[in-house]
Amino acid sequence: MDQNPREPVAAGATDAQAFEIRVAGLVPQQVLVQLVDVETSSRETRTVLIRRCRDQAELHGFLARLRTFGLEVVEVRRLITGAADEESSGGDA
Repeated sequence: MDQNPREPVAAGATDAQAFEIRVAGLVPQQVLVQLVDVETSSRETRTVLIRRCRDQAELHGFLARLRTFGLEVVEVRRLITGAADEESSGGDA
């Protein structure tokens, strides 16, 4: 799933923010196929998921879904993805 986090990953996701979600351990393949619109990167002790969410409610819903699979979320970061983020923050950097 080599999707660019700067590109919309779901229909209607053009206004969505990209988030990097670190999960303890490796996520089983049968779980990954159920997590739609997610980019993954795995190492021995953690898995990094990148997902676009339109708002905090969608992000919290996704985090709750990860918990239903028994996954331990250890970190969540909002990714700065370019022009859309600059516009929403006023463009002052």
